[in-house]
Amino acid sequence: MVQITPLKPYIPINPEEFCTNPYDIISKEEEQELKKKPNSLIHLILPDGEGDEIYRNAAKAYNNFKEKKIIKKIDTPSIFVYRQESANFSHQGLILGVDLQDYEDGNIVKHENTREKPLKDRTNHIVSSNVAAGLVWTVFQANKKIKILIEKIKQKEPIFDFEKYGYRHLLWQETNHKIIQKLEDLFRNEKLYIADGHHRAASAAEYRKIRFKQSSVDIKIKASWQYLLSYVASDDQIRILPYNRVIRKLPILEKDFLKRLESNFEIISMKQAFNPEKKNELAICLKGQWYKIVVKNKNFKTKRDSLDAAVLQDKILEPILGIKDPRSDENIFFVGGKQDPKEMEKYVADEGNDLFVNLYPVDIRDLEIIGDEGEVMPPKSTWFDPKVLSGLILHDLVEN
Repeated sequence: MVQITPLKPYIPINPEEFCTNPYDIISKEEEQELKKKPNSLIHLILPDGEGDEIYRNAAKAYNNFKEKKIIKKIDTPSIFVYRQESANFSHQGLILGVDLQDYEDGNIVKHENTREKPLKDRTNHIVSSNVAAGLVWTVFQANKKIKILIEKIKQKEPIFDFEKYGYRHLLWQETNHKIIQKLEDLFRNEKLYIADGHHRAASAAEYRKIRFKQSSVDIKIKASWQYLLSYVASDDQIRILPYNRVIRKLPILEKDFLKRLESNFEIISMKQAFNPEKKNELAICLKGQWYKIVVKNKNFKTKRDSLDAAVLQDKILEPILGIKDPRSDENIFFVGGKQDPKEMEKYVADEGNDLFVNLYPVDIRDLEIIGDEGEVMPPKSTWFDPKVLSGLILHDLVEN
């Protein structure tokens, strides 16, 4: 159901030095450290400046990378296999272009709403710099034929093999037209689901609309800006970690909070920090005391309503704590990717917050079903781990 295409991108000469995590998970401290390195992608994805100067500096950084040969152009149409390895978890997928018309037609399925401010920022960024440096992570339902082709590509020597952020990163390049054609044929029967990168995808679609407005070109024109830079992985290659919530201050007494929970949850006092073992079982640390709270009524109207993040929002955050919009309410913040409940406990015991909510991870099939039903998940429901690096592939939107 989607049309994929090989790319003629830029790649870094020194990927270990150049590549970074995605812009939206880089802390201010890490950003400042990275900016001490002139050859880091950080100068493109999070440039210095104020107002529109930020976007002009992004364009300058990209041109600087080309002029100083920090990146080099690949002139042969290519598809890539990207793999991340560690002792505990490994995953892999393809890096390629996906037709943005499929995004408009709903064949690239969204499960999350974008927000106006970050979408405007990323659109301004891409319009100024004319390059996509961050991958949009999409998944397809496991396909043996695609897996066989990926393993075939991996039989050759990788063009990148380096360590960063606790993982070994490997990248293979495929230029064989027959293999690429087979992949194109196979993906015509696949639907893609956005896992991570909704704002990157939406800004690429906005850029495409701008290009159409600027010139009266045919909608089927083969231009680089017609394609979304994507990391495309099988859904059996996915690890989702919980995206937990921290409440700074309870607006009611502790005993009253527990009392109000009783209408929708069974409450079990626990002796120590723990992770929930199944869906609809939440672990909470309330002023230092851990409780297991189990949903009583599991007759949900929709798959979205059954998600623990939705249960939390619908049954606790809004009706009890008055948090209607968790994205903007200053009494809540999010913690993604942590797995050790003892570390979670520190947000209450050491940092003075009142409540930590430890959620069970979302199942990838639930995400796919919700997307197919046209529903959206609550904000920050999933933390895909490990994050795919930005800067491995730079998709120039002007050059073909």
